[in-house]
Amino acid sequence: MSFEYWYMFPIAVVVAVLANSSGFSGGVLFQPIYYIFLNVPIQNSVATGIATETLGMTSGTIRYLWYRMVDLPIGFTLIMLTIPGVILGNYALMIIDGDLLKLVLGIIILGLATMQLFNAARMYFGTRERVPIEDIYGYMWVPPIAGFFSASTGTGVCEISQPLLERGMNLETKKANATAILIEATADWIITILNLHAGLIIWEIWIFTGTGVILGGQIGPYLSRYLPARLLKIIFSIAVIIIGIFYIYKGALWILK
Repeated sequence: MSFEYWYMFPIAVVVAVLANSSGFSGGVLFQPIYYIFLNVPIQNSVATGIATETLGMTSGTIRYLWYRMVDLPIGFTLIMLTIPGVILGNYALMIIDGDLLKLVLGIIILGLATMQLFNAARMYFGTRERVPIEDIYGYMWVPPIAGFFSASTGTGVCEISQPLLERGMNLETKKANATAILIEATADWIITILNLHAGLIIWEIWIFTGTGVILGGQIGPYLSRYLPARLLKIIFSIAVIIIGIFYIYKGALWILK
């Protein structure tokens, strides 16, 4: 085993702590590192980022389940609705320019994150401990879109599911974070299995990022229990705003070239 990418281990720990405590997709933060600094092709960057995120989100999910912070009925319902979008998005990754997809997603998540930051400023948080299944009926079109973008760009499920659960269905903030991570972890396993078949994952990098996010995935939920909901919402919002701006920038470059 080569130790060329050993430094990705501590980076992965930090990313997973932030992602699992506040409810955004940590894999997206690895993509610019892979693509810009390590010169990994974009499709491999997306696939390796998702494979890394799969372990981190699974680790975080296990810890949140232990803490009983996940709304399982609504979480499993959203998973079932997300899966068709995941399958379609994985196919889109092969035939549609990734920067075009990032431009569209960037606009969507930038709007959602800005809304969440505004809600944090005015102290608006979800309040319900559980969400009735029938509350999803008016939002059934949202999870497939989230799954599509998550498979095709490496981002989408957490960034869309968390605001949907908290803002759309008024689920308590920390439970919305935990439930979104459950949905993301499940979607990531499906995406990673599909990418395994395509041979897109760079294992020399993944071995260090994957082990790092397993550790970070345990630390993040632990910290989440003691951090104020407002701080978690601000972390989520700022992280996703940065991601959205980066995606819009990449998409604009694609249009102008």
